[in-house]
Amino acid sequence: MNLQQGLKALIVVLLIFLCTGIYLGLNSHSSEGGENNAPPDRFEEKKELSHKEKQVNQPANEENNEITIDKDLNSYVLELLETYENTPYLLNNDYDNYNGVTTTLTYKNKVLAKAHPSGNKASHCVGLTFEVFFKALQQRNKDLGLELNDFNGMTWEQLYDFLLTWYVASGDKTTNNIEIAVEKYGIGKSIDKFSEAKPGDFIDFSRENNTGHTAVFINWIRKNDNIIGFRYWSTQQSTNGISYNEEYFNVLDEDSNKYGNVMINHVYLARISPINEYQKLN
Repeated sequence: MNLQQGLKALIVVLLIFLCTGIYLGLNSHSSEGGENNAPPDRFEEKKELSHKEKQVNQPANEENNEITIDKDLNSYVLELLETYENTPYLLNNDYDNYNGVTTTLTYKNKVLAKAHPSGNKASHCVGLTFEVFFKALQQRNKDLGLELNDFNGMTWEQLYDFLLTWYVASGDKTTNNIEIAVEKYGIGKSIDKFSEAKPGDFIDFSRENNTGHTAVFINWIRKNDNIIGFRYWSTQQSTNGISYNEEYFNVLDEDSNKYGNVMINHVYLARISPINEYQKLN
């Protein structure tokens, strides 16, 4: 073999080795369990960047878990419930110093409702549920970049009237209740059908013994597809303060006995609307 033939043979061997190496390398990259040491594809990087840019530029929606103006308050209400501890129930008539909230609420730089001066975080049902409404609305405003203390343009005096209506301060539930409060000031609506209620709505109910209660609705209790009661969150003597609880309606069971003493025809349900469904104040 002369020198020229030797060089040709060497080139052939090198080409075979190189092609085999490329094939083996490609095969290992495409193998499911193989280790891929190749640098990232610059087109994949650009594609990923483009996707992120698209996420930033697209309108917020519930599919990507971003808050929007068309989302009601219920999820905020339910999240807020889990931040409360079992602090005591207290109902008294010391209105100048205590208004049934666990922490003093301020709106437009003016005190709206006072916590107990002892600092014991006591509450009563209308005070606690109003506090949850108040804090949830503030949090939604914050998430949307809105003024914290702007509840559909309400002045302090208007929100205080809203509070008195929520508290049934007049003593007459036909003219003062949670449904009337949210509809009067354009931030919510009444739920007229039990089938339309959902967790995070607010519920006000009366009992046959002339007592009443206000709470956050959780779910209905059913028997044979009939609603016989409901589960709720509030503060009450029976649970020594803030807790979940269950009560039953004055409907009859198969033995003609009442399940409970909540009057099924004296129930008010209210929901705080998405911001884009607020109604203009009069």
